[in-house]
Amino acid sequence: MTDAYENGAGQPSTASLLFCLLCAFLVSGCLHSLFPAQAPPRYFRIDYPFQPSNCAAPLPATLRVWPFSASPPYDREQMIVTSPGLQVGFSSHYQWIAPAGDMVANALMRDLSVGKVFESVAPAGSSMPATYGMSAQIYRFDLEKNRTSPGAVLDLQISLWREKPRDIIFRKHFHYRSPPLKSNDPEEFAEAMSALVAKLSLDLRSRLCALRQDSSHPIGGLRVRPGV
Repeated sequence: MTDAYENGAGQPSTASLLFCLLCAFLVSGCLHSLFPAQAPPRYFRIDYPFQPSNCAAPLPATLRVWPFSASPPYDREQMIVTSPGLQVGFSSHYQWIAPAGDMVANALMRDLSVGKVFESVAPAGSSMPATYGMSAQIYRFDLEKNRTSPGAVLDLQISLWREKPRDIIFRKHFHYRSPPLKSNDPEEFAEAMSALVAKLSLDLRSRLCALRQDSSHPIGGLRVRPGV
């Protein structure tokens, strides 16, 4: 027993260690093939160049843009695909950088501010007093697949109200569908949806500017202060 112990009989041989390491490597490889590492998500944003509207002068008031709500399932970051049977599919890999309501609200707030539709535009968290408030309800924000070709769909209702006295003075339902897309590629979908939001922004600003010229409308009754 002493000779055996001294000759290493009580310890694993080098060959045994190599065999164990090889088995561990093979098992690790098998597990990796059975449970592959999930690829990190790819994020997309609403992005388009600013397009000026035909506003002659800004409305002499401050507008506060409140958060936009979105009906489920459009209240999440995942890109959504709908089928003709109104079946909804979510993508765990392709996602927006924020929920649809946040992206649309931020885009419109930028354009209303840069376009000088109102004298000033404030976010919901601002302490700046505001004469008007604006919000929206998003009903659709998805890639629609039909029998011919896919297309981006944007459907929402925007409301504008006077704070004091509290009164809705503008409410409009907007519905857009992009031209047919060549594929279901997420980049093409993001570009198409960005174009729809750009169209929404221009239509909204054009309508508000038209109301500015209507003396019978509450907005048209506002007068630009000297020097504005």
